[in-house]
Amino acid sequence: MLSHEPVKLARGYWILGLAQVVHSTEETLSQLYVQLNSMIEALHQHFPWFPLVELSADVFAAINYFMLALILASVPVAEKGNRTGFFFMWLWAIVELFNGAFHIGTWVYFKHYFPGGISGPILFVLSIFLIQRLRATSIQAAQAT
Repeated sequence: MLSHEPVKLARGYWILGLAQVVHSTEETLSQLYVQLNSMIEALHQHFPWFPLVELSADVFAAINYFMLALILASVPVAEKGNRTGFFFMWLWAIVELFNGAFHIGTWVYFKHYFPGGISGPILFVLSIFLIQRLRATSIQAAQAT
């Protein structure tokens, strides 16, 4: 029964990766790297320990491309259903959960569109679905042993 589950989970993981491609594209086209400074300043005002940093367009793009490469390149590992595959799926599901929550939070805080605000909630929802499936699979695996 569980033999096909890693492939089904990896498919959801792959969909999350494709959603991140769309999200990164939205962030780039809406120039998040420019507007991020206002968010960082607001965070720093509320949390003085939060560092004041600036990201250039090149650094922002490099970070996004690296993240996309990691998530999409790890799909074949996830399909195998081993510990490493589950680690990657859990890691990225949690990263995307926070990413989506961040974008929802910025829209609420600023009361207007913030780059990534359209696709961020999609990442949030997809990551919740993946986490639910990962949890169910973990419970089923534990009951099978």
